[in-house]
Parts: sequence; C-alpha cells; structure tokens
Amino acid sequence: MESRPKYKIPVEQAVYGDTVYWVTILAAIICMIGPLVSMVFVDDNVLNPHYLFAAIFAGKDSETIWKEVGNGFPGGHFWWYHFGTGDGFTQFGLVLGCSVALWALLAAALVYLRKRVLLYALLALWVAAMVALSTVGLMETH
Repeated sequence: MESRPKYKIPVEQAVYGDTVYWVTILAAIICMIGPLVSMVFVDDNVLNPHYLFAAIFAGKDSETIWKEVGNGFPGGHFWWYHFGTGDGFTQFGLVLGCSVALWALLAAALVYLRKRVLLYALLALWVAAMVALSTVGLMETH
C-alpha cells in the first residue's frame, strides 16, 4: 500500500512546480521542432544548417563559425527578429527553457497576492525581475 505525505503541499509551491514542469516540456518540444524546420527550410535560416554542422564537426570555434557561415554574430537575441526561421524558433525554445524560473515565480507571486501574503509576493516578483533582467542581459551577477 502506498503511503502519502501527512501534509498537503501549499498551492503556491504546486503552482511553481507545475509551471516549471510544463514550460520546460514546452521548451523541449520547441527545441525539437526548430531543428526540423531548419532542415526542411534550409535557405530560410540565420545559419545554413549544412554549413553550420560541417563547421561544427570540423571543430571550428563559435567565432569562426559565425564569421564564415552567418556573416558575423547578430547578437544574443537574434531570435526576436528571426522568430519564423528554424534556428530563431530553436533559440526561442532555449530562451524559454532558460527563463522557466521567471514564469514560475510570476505564477507563484499571483497565488501569494490572491492569498494576501504580500511579503512573499514581493520577494517572488523581485527575484523574477532579477531573472528577467539577467535574461535580457541588463544585469550580471558573479
């Protein structure tokens, strides 16, 4: 017989965990679809996948690859302007997966606000703001 915990998981923690789970699943699916789109629509990419994979397997560094295959690095958030391309869509999936804590913290903050636990809501929003600023490159911590 399976034993269950004697206490109930708080709603805000369940919401945080569920958000992390489902956004991670979504990001993984996007990161699987993006390369397929890249291979089907080879000419509609920031980096031609044939030349990209050849350069990677040749052992070239990222700076050389961007210079030879992509005419230079377009910036960390190039996916914003190339969302409809396979590699832009894949990059979006990576950004979504890396920022999963942001979305979970926002969801948990909403639950805290509904429960009128303002300190935890403000702390969740504070950490979410730090994640957002780090994601867009405006804040670095060491």
